[in-house]
Amino acid sequence: MKHSALVFALTGGLSIGAQGMETLHIEIVTPDGHRYRAEQSLDKDFDSYQSGAIAGDRAPREYQAIRCGGPWGAIKYRLSLTSGPGYELYAKGSNLLLQIVEHSVISADQTIAAMSVHCIDTEPQQVLKAVAEIKLDRGSATTQQLRLANGYQLEYRYTP
Repeated sequence: MKHSALVFALTGGLSIGAQGMETLHIEIVTPDGHRYRAEQSLDKDFDSYQSGAIAGDRAPREYQAIRCGGPWGAIKYRLSLTSGPGYELYAKGSNLLLQIVEHSVISADQTIAAMSVHCIDTEPQQVLKAVAEIKLDRGSATTQQLRLANGYQLEYRYTP
């Protein structure tokens, strides 16, 4: 699986708000108008979080898969996978590393439909793509809007 990510490095001194929580709000609008929102609260013991594809207004799509060599021969089944933006957030000492990733799926549906005599275990693959890198001072509240290379409109708000 290819793995690269849009990386935000949140750097600087550790500053925790009056309620003991830092908050990160993310809103992404895709070129076709789909809107994705996420909010992440962080306490002093925060370690890591992986969102997967952020739930938006699109339902997961089903893809075909096939497993060969089972007790009854080839078994076809379906997998539900989502596409769209997501994020991964990691604590690194007094810093945070935020990776915004684009989830897409390489479908194997046509390959599976064409199999008749030969069978090869085949599933769709989830792929993550990189877009840009931004550094933020962790101790300073920040709000920014950006247009990313893949056409996403990103707005984020960080509150220490």
